[in-house]
Amino acid sequence: MFDLLIKNCTVVTLDDKRRVLPEAAIAVEGSHIVAVGLEVDGAAKKVIDAAGCVAMPGLVNCHTHVYQALIEGIGYDMHFDPWNWRFNFPISSQIGPQHAEVSAQIAALEMIKSGTTTVSDHWYLHNDFENIHRVAEVFRDAGLRHHVVYGLLDQSFAGEHIAFENMAMIRREDELIGAANAFIDRWHQKGRTVVALGPGSTEDISDRLMDKTIEMAREQGLQLATHVAGWAEIVSRSLKHYAMRDLEHVHEIGLTGPDSILIHAVWLSPREIQLVVESGSKIVHCPVANAHLAYGIAPVVELRAQGVTVGLGTDGAASYTYDLFEVMKMAAMLQKVKHLDAEVLTAEDALEMATVDGARVLGLGDQVGSLEPGKRADIILVDFQQPHLMLAHQIVSKLVYSARGHDVATSIIDGQVVMENRQVLTMDEAAVLNRAREATADLVSRAGIEIHDLLNAPWPAHGPRWRVAVTPRWFETRK
Repeated sequence: MFDLLIKNCTVVTLDDKRRVLPEAAIAVEGSHIVAVGLEVDGAAKKVIDAAGCVAMPGLVNCHTHVYQALIEGIGYDMHFDPWNWRFNFPISSQIGPQHAEVSAQIAALEMIKSGTTTVSDHWYLHNDFENIHRVAEVFRDAGLRHHVVYGLLDQSFAGEHIAFENMAMIRREDELIGAANAFIDRWHQKGRTVVALGPGSTEDISDRLMDKTIEMAREQGLQLATHVAGWAEIVSRSLKHYAMRDLEHVHEIGLTGPDSILIHAVWLSPREIQLVVESGSKIVHCPVANAHLAYGIAPVVELRAQGVTVGLGTDGAASYTYDLFEVMKMAAMLQKVKHLDAEVLTAEDALEMATVDGARVLGLGDQVGSLEPGKRADIILVDFQQPHLMLAHQIVSKLVYSARGHDVATSIIDGQVVMENRQVLTMDEAAVLNRAREATADLVSRAGIEIHDLLNAPWPAHGPRWRVAVTPRWFETRK
């Protein structure tokens, strides 16, 4: 007897043959898929009749910062530098364990409801070292598969060195290493959680701690993940400090390799692309956040053409979404526009990046990313009985270009049904929303005058609203 049988659905397997099976079934025992096909039948403890639905692998979000989940929408239409020091820092510096917990809850709720079953969260906001433990607890209880990137910052926050009143996220080297080891001991490979180490970027970590982080990861068999060449300014900084471009420097110090994840990788020279290829490094592309912060468009087509594994991420508040369906569509559209070529990144390419390739980026390719016997049962059911999805002559094109996260009806992770018929079963949605409202109000009240000015700026006569909020008080904080 199976534990779970999903029947009467179209199955997009993402297996090696990329089979799409109409009127098929999936059988699950425990946490694993045991059968996928047209002839699967038998008794089961639970049967889901998925007629009218498409079954596909759960989506893999390869990069985000869930500490920003509570603060979307306060600062917007900004380039990266003012976004960080005008909006992100004043409010993020106030985040404590309770805020971290609620941020993770609201993000987990959105991800489960939009089809994400695996998330990699880069957490470096160690205002309190308890913060990251609260996040891991939330994801465990919600049922999400969690790839934690333990961030280390001992020098700056997003390159910001200004003496703000509270630079609590910048910690001493010994504190960071001790806390990271404690976190690894408690969480790595426990249940659905794995741990990686993540310098924020080359500008946020001292050379000494960077070397120690790389050594620590290699000794313990952990992945390394860091932001590389994401914005033009960091390339200029690397040239100034190291006489090398950002990815060249990262490669020179040994941070690249098959177990390394390079996030954004927008500003790459042809030589740097070759370094990625030769080192076997993985890439995470965050097209929505990159577009919003005007980073540029990453050379995804060029990387994939040379065999580089590229996954997709939402990033933080700048993307305004945890919906990977939206990210898939944006990934394809931006490359078509950049290259003036409608064929350059296809719907099939985008779907692979959000599933099987994303799993490979996170070192989970043998566990998730496709629907086939032996893999973990991370499955989502997309309801195609809706006006914008019904005429699905080509299933994959409709998944990438028409579907959205709210079309996901059921989410299964590790064989556990975590959402059924749009009802999340592992979280109290109403309670989470209430806690999120309270936590956001508390953060805003703590954040001070800069956030107050942003929220109370009038409708601009021209240009972005945030510039209206630049007052004499703001200039005082920059001295």
